[in-house]
Amino acid sequence: MKMMHLLWIIPLLGLFSLTACGENGTEINQNPSIEKDAAETIIANLAFDTGGTIDQLVDLSTLATPDGFDGLKGRYPGTYFNFQKTYDPVLGKWTIHIERERGVSGQIPYAFVSRDYLLQYLNSEGMPQQYYVTASDTARTIIFQVLSGQGRHQTRRLSQQLNQLTANWTLTNANLDNVTVNGIYYRAAVDTIRTYMRERSSDHNLQLNIFDLVMPRGSSPNLVNAISGLITGHFHALITFSNGSSYTENVIDRDINIVIGSGQASISLGSETYLGDIKTGELID
Repeated sequence: MKMMHLLWIIPLLGLFSLTACGENGTEINQNPSIEKDAAETIIANLAFDTGGTIDQLVDLSTLATPDGFDGLKGRYPGTYFNFQKTYDPVLGKWTIHIERERGVSGQIPYAFVSRDYLLQYLNSEGMPQQYYVTASDTARTIIFQVLSGQGRHQTRRLSQQLNQLTANWTLTNANLDNVTVNGIYYRAAVDTIRTYMRERSSDHNLQLNIFDLVMPRGSSPNLVNAISGLITGHFHALITFSNGSSYTENVIDRDINIVIGSGQASISLGSETYLGDIKTGELID
């Protein structure tokens, strides 16, 4: 009789063990965090390689040099690059169109970037001049607008289709080695975030306020590591799960604070803080 009881008890213990693993083990650990998903989308919108905010800041830094237009072209040897510019002498402004690729389509990582800029150099008297250096006068201030943007990018876990992009920045100390940027930035896009367990779509918009962000002048992507400053803003997203579900808060609204420095972004939203790589656009685990 004791042996018969043991034969019944052993399978039951195995069943209880499997149940416990299902409730407290891998399944729960795979559930995505609402804040982590938001942070992953935010860093992808910020980064250089993905055509985010830092990418446009590096463009602006390049344009704050005597050979800025050639510098933009020189940053993309051997890859697709389309560059057009027109100067309006009445308004004293450049209209610039850029198209470029990073990586190979169909591979990871990859980005296609299309941007329309409005650029104005102001001299020491605050008057427009055509070039960064005009008649021996180096520009002191640069007015820079992102009029529109299109594109797409893909990282290891996230793919994005950009729908809308605008920015209005003022660069000061343009004649010094390190310049300062202030202004606003708006971006709307749709992300697809994939993991082993789930796929979710994030239809989102990001509003950023840039405060005294400092960066060196130049065209090298390595200057990404030298950018520093504070960014605040707001993140809004509608999350849709296509394979099961997880968190119940499908509409995300979070105020955000981002500290940029040493090639990284410390992203605070809600009660959580995440660290991201501002070159690759991925979170740092």
